[in-house]
Amino acid sequence: MNHLNEVWKEYDEWEVTHSILHYLFAIDELHRNKWYARAVDIANNLNITAWSCSISLKNLLKKNLILEDENKFYSLSNKWKKIVKETIEKREVLYNFFHDKLWLDKNISNINACKLEHLIWTEVIKKIKEKF
Repeated sequence: MNHLNEVWKEYDEWEVTHSILHYLFAIDELHRNKWYARAVDIANNLNITAWSCSISLKNLLKKNLILEDENKFYSLSNKWKKIVKETIEKREVLYNFFHDKLWLDKNISNINACKLEHLIWTEVIKKIKEKF
């Protein structure tokens, strides 16, 4: 049981919540599609108010999770680009596993992949890819 307590401590120390990841995903997606990410674009992408988005972006800047240039355009550092890319890959592997191997509905597969993408270890994803 003590080992499980250590696992939860490690989980609690992870600086990126599921919500934060979706901000990072939105910034990444906007950069891939438009070459830039403004607060209004991020808010629209996440279907939230501009005010709520602005507050969250300020917090992300304080945590050094995102970058802001002189034009108020947001971007990800190389570290976070890599983490976002890895997390998107995890989601895709999990979605395919749930949908193609467990024959779950597309919506159920998508929801569960989204819920697990930032929790599951990369080693587990590698094993899923190897075995399935």
